[in-house]
Amino acid sequence: MNIKKLGLLFALTIMIFSCNEDDNFTPFDHAAQAIIDNDSLVSYLATHYYDVALDSIKEVDAGQTPFSDIVQSIAVVENEIDYTLYYIVSEQGVGYQPTIIDDVLTTYKGELIDGTVFDQRETITIGNPWFNLTGVIKGWQHGMPLFKGGDNISMIGEPLEFENFGKGFLFIPSGLGYLNSGSGLVPANAPLIFKIDMHYSMAADHDGDGVVSNDEDIDGDGDVTNDDTDEDLIPNYVDTDDDGDGILTKDEDTNGDGDPTNDDDDMDGTPNYLDSDS
Repeated sequence: MNIKKLGLLFALTIMIFSCNEDDNFTPFDHAAQAIIDNDSLVSYLATHYYDVALDSIKEVDAGQTPFSDIVQSIAVVENEIDYTLYYIVSEQGVGYQPTIIDDVLTTYKGELIDGTVFDQRETITIGNPWFNLTGVIKGWQHGMPLFKGGDNISMIGEPLEFENFGKGFLFIPSGLGYLNSGSGLVPANAPLIFKIDMHYSMAADHDGDGVVSNDEDIDGDGDVTNDDTDEDLIPNYVDTDDDGDGILTKDEDTNGDGDPTNDDDDMDGTPNYLDSDS
């Protein structure tokens, strides 16, 4: 067989295998999994409770009050799929209530429905316990803003310490967790249960320009990712020069009060940092 015929045979073989792979590919049904997860969580909530004395989640066996009697829920839409995120606020907290893009300081324990502990942070005194909510699972991103941080009573030279902080639980469907891929000890399509202590929270400034990220939602639609004043394809909240005039946003604070949003040198109603001809 000559080289030309071999090449033709190889091309045909590739086409056949490619067609077979396409024919056998079935996209994962996340909507169906959301229903399965919700049924699992509803059953779990009806049969489990928190034992304060043991600091542990247990199965109801002697008339204890199940989670289902005190749980609340919010609807979350991700990738056009409807999810229900369940939560319990045991203590609300008295401090700052974060949004989905802010920073939180938290300890937590993560469990599977069968009680397997897959992750936990028991202290805020070792390592970096801060999380920015843009970089966590969706269940945390939507669930953490249900709590408030506490009061900072830390002393100089001493470990961080907080009081009156938010506490509670998040019950997360897999679609707001690790989906159908899983992660580490978390298998695919596994709902997640988190016990949360949110010691502190604060508004994030992702680009360090002196304007907190929440205030870079110029159109006020609740989504900072679609605000791009200079149209350079970099959203304002991660753009150090929001108006693209060559002057860093932090350097457009002409009155020196640390807040670029209240400086408007040409008095046209647009702050300098958003005004390319100010």
